Amino acid sequence: MASVKVKPRRRLSLDSPPNLSRETPLRILVFGDSSQNQISLTRSVLGQDVFTRDEVNISATKKNSGVVQERNITLVNAPNLQDNALPDSILHKELRKAVCFSCPGPHAVLFVVDPFNLTSNTMKPMVHFFGEHVLRHTLIVLYHERGMRVLSIEDEVKKNKSFRELAEKCSQNYLFFNGEVNWTEGSQTQALLTKVDEMVSEHGMFSNMEFKDAEKRIQKEERFIKKSKEKEIRETLKTLENQHSGEALASEILKYEEKIQSECREKAELVVADKLGFTVRFVDYAVAVGKGAFVGALLGFAVGYEGMAAGAAIGAGLGAVFGGAANAAWSYIYKSFTDAH
Repeated sequence: MASVKVKPRRRLSLDSPPNLSRETPLRILVFGDSSQNQISLTRSVLGQDVFTRDEVNISATKKNSGVVQERNITLVNAPNLQDNALPDSILHKELRKAVCFSCPGPHAVLFVVDPFNLTSNTMKPMVHFFGEHVLRHTLIVLYHERGMRVLSIEDEVKKNKSFRELAEKCSQNYLFFNGEVNWTEGSQTQALLTKVDEMVSEHGMFSNMEFKDAEKRIQKEERFIKKSKEKEIRETLKTLENQHSGEALASEILKYEEKIQSECREKAELVVADKLGFTVRFVDYAVAVGKGAFVGALLGFAVGYEGMAAGAAIGAGLGAVFGGAANAAWSYIYKSFTDAH
């Protein structure tokens, strides 16, 4: 039986240069100050209704992909953290999905806001779960559908103290997005993608230990799932070889391999999301209370969640003593924690 060699696609490495080509699939994680803003932006960018008419509140992470202006785009909408009163267990589960669905890391994080109803602490919940570092990769999208000139909107919004504080936190990475105009021109989406490319060129994609650990687990699970499908894959390839030849066969094999890879990846993401331990909050704790307090909190964690507060208080007084040892302690505890999960 003749075999057909299909030139493999180059896999984008975590160590690859941050500059993106138009062939690189773009992963974007989406948060917002209201579910409706997230839904409207997603619909406008992808050019299709990916949410049902009954979905007015995003309480579960949702991943949608499409080809936008000849680019493969994946938008991962995380639960809206402003108007949701989700139990911690459910919220953590959905945020684990957001991590896994955007692994090995999002090229950008969009935070969609209403430009006429801004508050300076609107991004606080997101930062709580992903750390201050996420702000370097965050693009504030001021979404509206008003028939006003862009300059007049910008002039009005820039007078808002809350906007100026938000823009400062995100290194002035913001974009006004008129959904009504975008439906007819697509210019707003083009501007958004251009801005994302610029941010990636400057900072690369967003990642942390949570994403790196999740990606390793996903790849391992993906290999396991694909191995369980070996018999099915062999039979399908044999059928394709009997039905096609030459370039047609190569094309069909490539499409099938992409389909299998996509299916295995999606299943692996869901499996890992269900098992992954949510550890980002401990990293944030280090930022919030200082290295010494964090070491104390980790020591307290060994005897239970309640011990974290007492451990942090003790550790804060010993911060100068621990100094750089905090990083080593974190690495050890993190490895022990993730290995256990």
